[in-house]
Amino acid sequence: MDLKQPVRLIMTRDLVTVTPEDDLLSVKHIFDQHTFHHLPVVHFRDLVGLVSKSDLLLYSNAVLDSERLDIQEDQKLQFTKVKQIMVTRLGKLDPDDRIEIAIEVFLTNYFHCLPVVDGKELLGLVTPFDILRYVSK
Repeated sequence: MDLKQPVRLIMTRDLVTVTPEDDLLSVKHIFDQHTFHHLPVVHFRDLVGLVSKSDLLLYSNAVLDSERLDIQEDQKLQFTKVKQIMVTRLGKLDPDDRIEIAIEVFLTNYFHCLPVVDGKELLGLVTPFDILRYVSK
């Protein structure tokens, strides 16, 4: 195990993404069908934000606490766009950044996911789980 290796060796490359114009009901369906917790938001191939399962749950819970309970949660999610809840100020990694740099960023900022980009183009994601899997080999 060499923590000086680049993050491109451990990043997840096969990503499911959404656009800022997608609705939150689509996001809910994606999270329901997969075990991951983060969805990159892209415009073409450029990273513009990130939506986490926690973001969606917080929004859903806030929606359900609203005064108009006659409208179903799925209807509200259907009319809410990803761009309304996505996080846009993201920590990012370059594919050549070392794994030890990713660890430092995770520990310093309490992030759960770091996009790996070349310029603005999304190449992959790194999570603490990816690092643990690498370290345990």
